[in-house]
Amino acid sequence: MPASAGKLSVSVIRMLRMLQATRARAPRVHPALEPTHHAVLVALRDHPARVGDIAERTIADASTVSRQVSHLTALGLVEKVPDPEDGRAQLVALSDDGQALLAELVVRREAWFSELLADWPEEDVQTFIGYVDRFCDTVAADQRHRPDAG
Repeated sequence: MPASAGKLSVSVIRMLRMLQATRARAPRVHPALEPTHHAVLVALRDHPARVGDIAERTIADASTVSRQVSHLTALGLVEKVPDPEDGRAQLVALSDDGQALLAELVVRREAWFSELLADWPEEDVQTFIGYVDRFCDTVAADQRHRPDAG
């Protein structure tokens, strides 16, 4: 499959560039929030977590996530809460403002995808979702992409 792999790599790079350009031009939902902070908010959507767990979920370096958490804390979008399993440790949780902002991000993202794919048959969208999920699972299983794989 070498020829197909080459075509796929070009297509994936093209898709990443288009998504990156779109993200850079998208209106901000908060004046001090960078698009790179969104992954941290999403990682906290379902429950509080330790910085190391957030880093693992977002495939980022723990020191980077720690800086992002500090920034989000200063903005009042996340807060530190006691870890119920270890009284000495703290978890990071979405604040009420963080939950509201994340909800707005999700609404905007879903509206954009709905508009973008308005002329796609539902079956094509579902097939594409399956392929994207499968590709992401394959990449996630490859340890070479991890920050600590050095």
